[in-house]
Amino acid sequence: MAPPQASTTGVRFCPFCGESFEDEARCPEHDIPLVGFDELQRMRGDGTPDDHQALATHDPRFGRGWLVLSALVALVGFFLPFVEVAYPEGSARATGLATASTVALNLWLVPAVALALFGIVFRRRTPSSMRSARLAVAGLCILGGASLAFTLHRVRTGVAHVERAYGRDVEVVLLAGFWICAVALAVGLVGAVRFGRVPAERPRYRVE
Repeated sequence: MAPPQASTTGVRFCPFCGESFEDEARCPEHDIPLVGFDELQRMRGDGTPDDHQALATHDPRFGRGWLVLSALVALVGFFLPFVEVAYPEGSARATGLATASTVALNLWLVPAVALALFGIVFRRRTPSSMRSARLAVAGLCILGGASLAFTLHRVRTGVAHVERAYGRDVEVVLLAGFWICAVALAVGLVGAVRFGRVPAERPRYRVE
């Protein structure tokens, strides 16, 4: 059965109840204008929007859900235990927030990237505008990853200095917060690739 075409059959649909009517302009039951099949699908969020049709703010399609997930997880990881420095007589742990506030100011880039991703998802709501922001999204995620790597370098450099100055064996252990932020930024890269990509629309009806 082929999808109904309003232009050739005169069949249109009620946006409220979804019932079809032939050669009618308004729904007899709800007194609202009837629409074509494709428009009905778009109104219900089932159809593929065109390049300049704005999506609803909460619509997770076209990579938007990946970026929101990336931002949320990165913010969570930033406030979790991030790194542990183990001395012979004990150890000290620090969250990402504490690390950014003391030895690695560059780590503030991670929550900044998360907030920037939220802003991009909120402002870029048409597929064409999403695709134009792909490089920016990828660049932000790479910048956040570079911040994590530089933070690790700073911590290890400080540990090496302590070992040379005081002759103490010190070990650096990366905790859950670090790895969660790293995974979140990787998810953001996946979202950058998918951002604004409109999948090929599959046939909704089987032709016999």
